[in-house]
Amino acid sequence: MPPAARRPSRVPSPVDVPAPPKSPDDLDPLLRVWEAGQEFHRSYDINWGSRDFYAGDEIRRSRFNPFNPGRTRTPVPVLYGASDVDGALSESVFHNVPAVGEKRVTLAELVHRVVVALVPNRDLTLVDLTSDGLRRLGLTRVQLIESDGRSYPQTAAWARALHDHPSEVDGLLWVSRQRDTSLALVLFGDRVKVSDLAAAPERPPLPLGFGPGLEAVAAAANRAGITISGITISGLT
Repeated sequence: MPPAARRPSRVPSPVDVPAPPKSPDDLDPLLRVWEAGQEFHRSYDINWGSRDFYAGDEIRRSRFNPFNPGRTRTPVPVLYGASDVDGALSESVFHNVPAVGEKRVTLAELVHRVVVALVPNRDLTLVDLTSDGLRRLGLTRVQLIESDGRSYPQTAAWARALHDHPSEVDGLLWVSRQRDTSLALVLFGDRVKVSDLAAAPERPPLPLGFGPGLEAVAAAANRAGITISGITISGLT
């Protein structure tokens, strides 16, 4: 087919994410405290521990990892969370559901996942990446938060720069891309110890494949117009 006759690609170009300064000292991040005892929710695979940190790799990238701090060759393990259950679901099991087209997840994607409420037993200092914090860094939400997986090497470079800042922050905080009424956070495993986190009292873990956990997923999916295939009525009772 001649070039002139080809249909234009419907895939938008990747977002141009500017590189952070060469020296993290040149950054002036807005800091915010996540107070001790303030719970957050984490959706994780049952093969992991509820408080395990994971570094990721070049194949399984996330927005803010993997990255190697300073001059080290070992990536920092991280732990992602959200301010509420719906935010944790949106950032995990619904993460790759498109806004347009077939909006579907399968029960098989849920049966190996659990949502747990965690609380830090000390104050956590986080870089605020909401509107004021982004503006302070000279960034936009489109660049750092709404860019897709093709930009993850560049967004992870910002995580590295903010991690290496002299303030020695415990992690990052932003408004969830998937659900703008929830906050999302990532904690750095070389700053936050597993012993700094505990299961929230009177908040039992929610396995997502059955019972109350599946009911929570089904309710969130219904609000977003997402279908859960393989589900039965009996599975919700």
